[in-house]
Amino acid sequence: MSKPFSILYDRNLALGPKLFPRLGRARAIDGRALTHADLADCDLLFVRSTCRLNAALLEGTPVRFVGSGVAGTDHIDFPALRALGVEVATSPGCNAESVADYVVAALLAIGERQGRDWAGATLGVVGVGHVGSIVRRFAEEALGMRTLCCDPPRKDDGDFRARDFVPIEDLLPQADVVTLHVPLNEAGPYRTRGLFAGPLARRVKPGAVLLNFARGPVCDDALLATMLEAGLLSDAAIDCWEGEPDYPPALARLAALATPHVAGHAFEGRANGTLAVYRAACAFLGVEPGPSPRLPPAPTRALDLDCAPLTDAPALRAAVRAACDIEADTARFRAAYSDDPATRRARFDALRKDYPLRRLFPATKLRLRHATPALAAKFRALGFPVTCARR
Repeated sequence: MSKPFSILYDRNLALGPKLFPRLGRARAIDGRALTHADLADCDLLFVRSTCRLNAALLEGTPVRFVGSGVAGTDHIDFPALRALGVEVATSPGCNAESVADYVVAALLAIGERQGRDWAGATLGVVGVGHVGSIVRRFAEEALGMRTLCCDPPRKDDGDFRARDFVPIEDLLPQADVVTLHVPLNEAGPYRTRGLFAGPLARRVKPGAVLLNFARGPVCDDALLATMLEAGLLSDAAIDCWEGEPDYPPALARLAALATPHVAGHAFEGRANGTLAVYRAACAFLGVEPGPSPRLPPAPTRALDLDCAPLTDAPALRAAVRAACDIEADTARFRAAYSDDPATRRARFDALRKDYPLRRLFPATKLRLRHATPALAAKFRALGFPVTCARR
């Protein structure tokens, strides 16, 4: 009888305990603390972005398959793993809707804070891939915003959908809000490390809002803090930080919204990533994948909303906040602050590990009273299932 496969998986991979034991002898681990010695008897490894996948970790181990259940890939040294003969599976786009929901939550929260409706304002979307494409649609169809888009790789590839894209130098002076959704590229013609930094960052429209839900090193965090203090930016929402799991206290204090890299943490986003690498492992092993486990119900399964006393923005805000409370995430993040960097790092990881259950907008059903057809259409554009009661 053949020996069962030995499997290690990051304990933060949603559905991991339900899926990976189907493939062999599975054990949950802390991906950030994983060492070469831990892999001495490991055949299949499943991680998140907190684990650096490189030759130093994997060389000389029996690992032959690695699955990364997150959208980003900057933690993976693909050439090194290919040279070692390790099969790698990733999860592109797995949490795109989750991040897009978070962008909407941030925009509505900052709009309320500033006493403004974003209808007619210009949103600059930098990076128009899995996430940015949904953000653009949400902003146009639900918030009534005009969008400007920048994505040089797509533009250079001749993608017909990118024909109206503009250079970032032209986007920044025009955008009331700039939202970043680029991968972290360290070098090359499409380098994004330090993208929003130096003289380029200062081309931003005075008083604009910046959202960084991409990767921390895309921005110069110290410069962002300076721009907020000087009023060059009116507000910021920061979910990704330079030096994670540590972060700069000044920017965390000055940003309107500050969260511990959880924009993609809606349960569906995390589950999609785990399911993608589980199915890839099944294909690698030549076995049939089992059925997908059921997802937990949304914390707010249904919301009865009287729209009569509300304009569109507050009505949208009420529903979005019930499904995705970015201000509560910010409050938890700030309450966990410590002057000690080691404690900050530990608490950052703990906040991500113990993140409260959040589901995507479609998991919360809305029963609207006194809603105009136009407002109901905005809710539907965000994915909410809508029932309109008679007036």
